Amino acid sequence: MFAIEVHPNAVKHGLTKEDVIYAWGNFIRKQRRALPNIDQMVAIGFDRKGNFIELIAIDKPFGVLIYHVKVPPTEKILKELGMARK
Repeated sequence: MFAIEVHPNAVKHGLTKEDVIYAWGNFIRKQRRALPNIDQMVAIGFDRKGNFIELIAIDKPFGVLIYHVKVPPTEKILKELGMARK
């Protein structure tokens, strides 16, 4: 079974677990990281209010664990996903 879990640290900036799961399911860009971090995925999603959210998750036996969330997304992650402002 594939599950999505949210680490408590991922919701420490005011987002709820439901916000994070919604953003993970409503991404505009998601990709697996390069070696040596191929067990990690980086995504930019949006919440129900339309705010863009940076998410980082790691593969686990049960599915994925989202352990990092930031609003708004950082330039570093936008660049990694090919979405950097020019």
